[in-house]
Parts: sequence; C-alpha cells; structure tokens
Amino acid sequence: MESNKDNVKMDQIDRFYRYIKNGMNVEDFMQKFHLSYNELTGILELFRIYGRVVDIIKKEDALIFDKPITKTTSTKKPDIDFKNLIHTEIGVVSDTHFGNIHQQMHLLNDFYRECYNRGITIILHCGDLTDGNYLNRPEQPRQQFLHGFDEQVGYVVDMYPEVSGITTKYILGSHDETHYKNGQATVSKWVSMCRSDMEFLGQDFASININGVKIFMDHPGGGSAASISYKPQKRIEILESNYKPQILLIGHYHKSYAFVYRNVHGIQVPSFCDKTQFQQKQGLLNVVGAYILNIYSDKNGNIEYFEPEEILYGEKDMWDEGFKDKNKVKKLVIR
Repeated sequence: MESNKDNVKMDQIDRFYRYIKNGMNVEDFMQKFHLSYNELTGILELFRIYGRVVDIIKKEDALIFDKPITKTTSTKKPDIDFKNLIHTEIGVVSDTHFGNIHQQMHLLNDFYRECYNRGITIILHCGDLTDGNYLNRPEQPRQQFLHGFDEQVGYVVDMYPEVSGITTKYILGSHDETHYKNGQATVSKWVSMCRSDMEFLGQDFASININGVKIFMDHPGGGSAASISYKPQKRIEILESNYKPQILLIGHYHKSYAFVYRNVHGIQVPSFCDKTQFQQKQGLLNVVGAYILNIYSDKNGNIEYFEPEEILYGEKDMWDEGFKDKNKVKKLVIR
C-alpha cells in the first residue's frame, strides 16, 4: 500500500510534469516554482522513476525542456499527422469571487497575461464572478470588502482583465445568483452591456462549440465529496449518450482534476480565491489556478489529441486577506 508521503510526492510530480511544455525555458520554470538547479535535477530523476520522459537541451544559448507530445487514448488512428488537425488553445478559469477578501485578482491578471503571450483568444469562465450576498450567512459581510450588487458588479466591469484579442465567455454561478434572488438584479446584463469583451452564456450551465468541439460549462451546487473524482464523474453519468460533449468543464468546487470518463474529457477547474473561513471550518481543499487546454481535432470536431495544462499557484504567490488586492492591484489592460 502506498504511504501518504508517496501520494504527495506523486501529486507534485504530476503537477510539474503537466506544467512543463516542450520548448519551455528551463530558467523560467525554475523561477516560477522557486527551484534550484539541484532540485530540478532531482525532479527530472523522479520523472524517470515514475515513467515520465523530460530532457533538457541547449538551443540558441538557452536551456529548454524537450518533452514529447502526449497522445490521448484515441485508438482510431495509430499515427496522426498534426498538419491535418485543427489546433485549438483556450484558457479556462472559474470562481473569482470578486469582493471577497481572499480574492486573487493579481494572479488572474498573471494568467491573462500568459494567455495573451501565447496568442490565446478565448477564455472560458465557469461561474461565480462575484462573491454574492447570502442573506442566510450573517458572517459573510466580514469576509468581503465589496458588498451588494452595485459594488461587486461595478468591480467586475471596472477591474476584470481587458486584453486585446481575448474574449471572456462566462456563465454565472450560485454566488452570482444571490443578487437576482435578493432583488432580481442580473449580473450578466450589466457586465455584458458594459464590457464588449465579456460574453454571457448562461446561468449555471452552457454548451459552446469551438472549432467543431462541443464543450459543456457547468457550475453545479452542493458541497464537495470526500473523493475528488466522485462528483465530476456523477456529472458525466447523468448525461445522455447522444448529448455528451467532448469536454466538460466544472467550476464551483475550487479543485483541480483532469480525467477521462465515458469518452468525455473532464476538467475540474480551480479558483482564483484563496481558502475562505467557510472552507477552513469545513476542512475543504482549495486550489488556486487555471487550465490551458490544447485540443487537436479533425474537421468533424473529433478530438485526436488533448493536453490539459494545469497552471497552479502556491502560498508564496498569494496576497493574504485580499487587502493588497483591494488597495494595490491594478486592472490589467493590454491594447
């Protein structure tokens, strides 16, 4: 039986392996994760122990990673010519909870800047733009620096990253919906009316087609299960066979998990809000980060290769209690 220590080590190796891209600058990777060269050498050795293949080569006076492209489990074609496939690269975020003192706007800016540098033009947001206002949670106002519809939605309009060439397509989640329940104030109407780069797709759920690939965006309700895989798999089990997407993106749980189930690529999308008082009391895991999806599909939208890149942020990246976000973070504008 594996020990907890072994499980933690394997999780760390998986995280590093998913983040490394072929051709990525080694020094940038070391700075990102605050690693020394000796520590990096140890990680590469662990890659080999766990059956990963990542080498370092020199190119134009710089050290870069040499990592082969990973195939999906598709068995339709043993050899696939990438030149005949459509490459789609999109960003995926969720649960920004603007107005909560634990929001991490500066990290959201960092992610959008990364997407801009890669030439990504679509970012999908899986709900809970705002922290909302639960009347049955009297402790919530103490966890907020923005209160009510006007302050929180005004903050989204004024502060959400505005990057040339990038459209944010979003759904609303349960926290956003509290504004409607409290006074029929609709977050989507004002955000989309004031921000031409932000497109509303639905409350709790949306189906979107990108280059022929069907993607479901889902913001379920309820709490997290003990197993990180249980609820995402249940979301796929309820889908009718003729109505399944190729990709299911799930917000709400503040977890990070990529899997394949019933021929659906599932992504449990992390948040851009640090652990809240509620999560601390409930003993819930909270993950801060996002995904970049590299999709290789044929002209009919069938996925031949799929590589989800997990981009996570650690405690060293966080701004405690959000007061820096409140007082110091500036809107990211790239024109």
